[in-house]
Amino acid sequence: MPIERTKFQETAGMVPTGVAVVTLPPAACPHGVTVNSFDMVSLSPPLVSIALPDGTKAHELLQETSIGGFCLNVLTADQRRLGRYFADVADLSENPFVAEPVRTAASDAPVFEESLAYIDCSVHDSYETGDHTIYVGAVESADVLNRTATPLTHFRSDWHAAPE
Repeated sequence: MPIERTKFQETAGMVPTGVAVVTLPPAACPHGVTVNSFDMVSLSPPLVSIALPDGTKAHELLQETSIGGFCLNVLTADQRRLGRYFADVADLSENPFVAEPVRTAASDAPVFEESLAYIDCSVHDSYETGDHTIYVGAVESADVLNRTATPLTHFRSDWHAAPE
C-alpha cells in the first residue's frame, strides 16, 4: 500500500532543496515556472533534470518538439518575489519578464541576470512517471552570475535564505 500523499509531502519537505525558475523560449513570448525539483544527473556529458507536473503550461510547452530547450535560473534569497510569481503564473497573455533584467540564452529562453547562476539546456530526454514528467537537459551553457548572493532554499514547505 503506497504512503498517504500528505505524509509523503510532509516527509519530502524535510529535505532542503534549491529554488529555481525554469524559463522556456521563445524570447518573444516566454514562459516560466518555479521548481525545487532539479538535479545534476551527469558530468560527462553534462546533464541536469527537472520534474514538471503533468497538465501545466510548462509541461505542455516542453512536450512541443519546437521548443527544444529550457533555462534553469537558480534564485537568490533576494529573488523570493520572482519565485513566488512564477509559482502561481498561469496566464501567458502578459509578458512577466519585463520587470527584471533579462538576456536571452542560446536556447532562446530568458536568463534572469540577477540570479545566482543559470544552466541553459536542450531537451535530451523525457520520462513520464506518476503525475510528473522528468526532463533531462543536455547542458549547452552555464555560468555563475552572482558569487556573493545567498541562495533561496525550500525547506518544510516554505522558502528560506540558505544559512552561510
